[in-house]
This record gives sequence, structure tokens and C-alpha cells, in this order.
Amino acid sequence: MFELGARDFEAGDWDEAVRVFERFLYEDPTNARIVEARLYLARAYFNREDYLTSASEFSRIIDRHPGDVRAPEASLGICKSYVALSPHIQRDQAYTLQAFNACDNVVQDFGGSEVSIEAEQLRDQMREKLARKELSRGDFYFRRKLYDSGIIYYNGLLTLYPRTPAAAQALLRLYQSYTEIGWEREAEEARQRLLRDFPDSDEAREVRANGGEGGGPPSGPVQGRSP
Repeated sequence: MFELGARDFEAGDWDEAVRVFERFLYEDPTNARIVEARLYLARAYFNREDYLTSASEFSRIIDRHPGDVRAPEASLGICKSYVALSPHIQRDQAYTLQAFNACDNVVQDFGGSEVSIEAEQLRDQMREKLARKELSRGDFYFRRKLYDSGIIYYNGLLTLYPRTPAAAQALLRLYQSYTEIGWEREAEEARQRLLRDFPDSDEAREVRANGGEGGGPPSGPVQGRSP
């Protein structure tokens, strides 16, 4: 039965592979190849885009066989399953946060391995996506000239995700927002932080063009850019 399921998997018949390996696990739960079978099952679910179930199957390997040599691959499978569930930035980002945490677990638990390198790249992608979600919330208010509300989200982004590319945009928005409401000291602080932390960014170049390298905010209103 195991070999039959493996052939179905290699042939790309994910539904049949799921059926066979589920039966295998049900009928022979103490088989020596149980972890390998569950790994096949988890991959088959992933390949047919049933990502929640694949994450659950990968998790069972970690929970029941944490010392198995395939545990790192299963851990990466959890990470990739939640990454696949991460939605468009305009939607709720609960799965993106789960993906970030799952990928970070791989990095922390298996640092230096091949799976940790891939997980770190995926984790960084999820971090940037979460940061851009906060940026989009701030920009919602910025475009409507509700600067005080936008400032809350930009500062929150800088607290949670200070080294992401979105942080440079948040600093530019803070500079523009504080300038618009006449808070010159706060505008200058945002400008200086942008120039210090992201000197080569497009946002820093825009600030230099508007206010000069050492001067304060421009005297007139600063027009915001669309995200």
C-alpha cells in the first residue's frame, strides 16, 4: 500500500495519494514507515492546495516524532503552508502572521541548515507584507488628510518592523504628516531618522529634494504619493 501511494504521488495524482496514505495510516499506525507516509500525505495535501490540512499533517509529525530526521522538512512544510495561505495585502493578515511565526520557528530550531535558509527568506517576505499592511492602513488616513490617525499606524509600523523597506515609506509619511499639521520638531526627527537609517532609499532622496540635506521641512504642503 505504501508503494502504491508513493507511485500515485510521483504520478501527480494527489487525490489518490491522499486516499491511499490516509488508509495506510489508519490501518497500520505502528508501521516503521509511518513518518514517511505522513510526510507524503502532507505533501499531497499541499500539492492539491489544501494548505490548512497540509499544515496540520506536517504539525503531527513535529508533535509525535520531534526527534525524527524528517522533522526539519516537516517544520518547513508548516511554514510554506501558511505562506501559501497568506492573502492579498488588502485582506486580513492573520495567516501572514502565522506564516511569519512558523517560518521563524524553523530558523530558530534548525539554524544553519538548508531548511532554515529557505524559511528565513519566507519569514522576511512575511515581515515585509505585514509592514506594508500597516503602511496601507496609515495611507488610508493620509490620503484623506486625517494625519493624526495615519501617524498612529506609521509609528506602529516603525515599532514592529523598523528595518523593512516599508519603514522608509512610513518615515516619509510621518515627515509629510507632521509638516502638514505644523509639528516641525517631529517632522525634523522623522526626516533625520529617514536619512540616517535609509540613506540610499527613494524616500530619502525625495526628502533631500524637498528640504535639503541639512535643512528643515519645506515651508509649503508636501504632496503624498500613492502606495
